[in-house]
Amino acid sequence: MERIIQSGVIKALGLCLLSSAAHAGGFSLYTEGSTSELSVFAAGSAAEAPDASTAWYNPAGLVLLPKREIVLNGIGIVPSTKLSGQSTFTTVDDPPIPPYRQNFEGLESGQRAFLPTIHGVYPLGEKSAFGFSILMPYGLSSDWPGDSPLRYAGTYTELLTLDISPDIAGYITDNLSIGLGLDLQFAKVSFNAVAGSPAELDFFHSMGGIPTATFLDSRSENTGNSFGIGFHGGLLYMFNHGKSRLGFNFQSAVQHEFRGTSTLTGRLADPDLENPEAVYELDTLSSNQLRLPNVTTLSFYHEATDKFVVLGSAVLTGWGVFENTLLTDVAGFDVDEGVQAPIDILTEQQYRNAWRFALGGTYALNDRWTARFGGGYDQTPTVDQERDARLPDVNRWAVAFGLYYHPRPTVMFNAGYVYLWGEGKTPVNKTQIINNKSSVTVTGWGTAHAQLAGLQVVWRPLE
Repeated sequence: MERIIQSGVIKALGLCLLSSAAHAGGFSLYTEGSTSELSVFAAGSAAEAPDASTAWYNPAGLVLLPKREIVLNGIGIVPSTKLSGQSTFTTVDDPPIPPYRQNFEGLESGQRAFLPTIHGVYPLGEKSAFGFSILMPYGLSSDWPGDSPLRYAGTYTELLTLDISPDIAGYITDNLSIGLGLDLQFAKVSFNAVAGSPAELDFFHSMGGIPTATFLDSRSENTGNSFGIGFHGGLLYMFNHGKSRLGFNFQSAVQHEFRGTSTLTGRLADPDLENPEAVYELDTLSSNQLRLPNVTTLSFYHEATDKFVVLGSAVLTGWGVFENTLLTDVAGFDVDEGVQAPIDILTEQQYRNAWRFALGGTYALNDRWTARFGGGYDQTPTVDQERDARLPDVNRWAVAFGLYYHPRPTVMFNAGYVYLWGEGKTPVNKTQIINNKSSVTVTGWGTAHAQLAGLQVVWRPLE
């Protein structure tokens, strides 16, 4: 190994860790808070108030629910993301060495998930109500194989959020209600990658050296936790003898600063670069202050006939606040000193604000069955020049449908399904700077689609 160090490999060693998992960009779980909203693609979410889940979508709607109610909800997500292209690991050296390139075709990622939520409402008289929600407003899970060409750009990524929200609502006038809620939000992230020096090792191997390009590949595993506080509030205006409504809801940004543990496992964690099972761990990993975005929703509800209701929503998510992520005290390898040491990783994202539009409706088949349906368009917050392999997000179209079943006064069921598909192929062309000598670039294109299915039970106990 001494010959390898003398050959200049140390100059190229570093950690390639794209930290886009530290936020929730194209994976805001907006419809997943309720099957009743899933089944219409959240059309009319701030105006309909179909059940206690309105505590999250617009707490002002709680006043329309005259009885105590508990909503238990579970939604399964089956995503699919495929990437094709080329990964290029570049090391600047004197004399120059060739970059290390790997092509890939149809690499697939996307982890299945199940999201449970609970909502409730307790009327406080004829003109006010208390509500609560426990749900996951943002989430991500993706897994590129640890030996794939994308390994230096990212392997396993996961974001979990849990929001606990108490709400209060009341009438201001006979036609206007207001609601306010507090968001107590817990977040956990895992973001892993592979560190190595494939360009220089591949060159050394081609000159007759023993190690292969992957000889120094080491696993970087990083987890962090955070807690943030936000709020949401809304207004609901009713007119046309109660047959029409306009709803407005605002969910504030929630600030997070993740802290946790970073572990490097492999030869890069060994001072002699020999032991493939060596471990270097730091428990001081932290991020810069990151904000999950504010969300503004405007919705309408209109009873076109006694059986048919028209629903619609326009949603603006303020992702423009997210510009970059900075990770400090990542367990890595100092390329200048040639020793294991904490390093910093800066990743540019430059997200943009994103729109979402949905149109749907409900149709009462009889006294017990109601059909729900909808669809819409969801804009990605990612931009072409910064889109990376952890989030090859794309503009999406959706179609949704479901059924509402009311067998008895105390129990109701909702089932819903959504199919999401990407708007063509999404370009990926991202260069991540590892250190002053090395970088990794992923170029190519991706496709994405997802299926979501939910089941919901609404229980209204007898008074």
